[in-house]
Amino acid sequence: MSKLIFLLLVGASVITVSVKDFRPAFGKWMGTLTYLDYTSGKPFSMPASITVNSDKINEQNLVLSIEYPNEPKANRNDTLVISAGGTMLDGARVVSKEKHRGVMRIVTETNGVDGNERKKAVLRHTYIISKKEFSNRKEVKFDGEEKWILRNEYKMTR
Repeated sequence: MSKLIFLLLVGASVITVSVKDFRPAFGKWMGTLTYLDYTSGKPFSMPASITVNSDKINEQNLVLSIEYPNEPKANRNDTLVISAGGTMLDGARVVSKEKHRGVMRIVTETNGVDGNERKKAVLRHTYIISKKEFSNRKEVKFDGEEKWILRNEYKMTR
């Protein structure tokens, strides 16, 4: 009986996402990219725009068309891959999903490397999704450290 209760508790704690969670963000956004320059240790901001759509080939995924008006050579498309079952977003485990007053907040975490020295770290992405706001914030916590560092953030409005 205790094994059944354990399985039910574990199953109840699984958090999933789908394209539907991102639908309010579909369309074009204007805003900024701010990132931490590890060489200087200072943040740098620049204008950016993002267009969010579902992937025409695999509708389980999202395509982010990112444009930089002042650096058009850096323009690119990113695909956010949602795993089968929705427990992973772009290879990272979904650790929380909350909706409050029309604003969805999705947080993912994964182990990886970051920084100029390619140090081991936990990488956390926080997505804020609503009809008026879309953001993607990447934070890094290096092994052995307690403090999270803001690595970059796209803050968009329309």
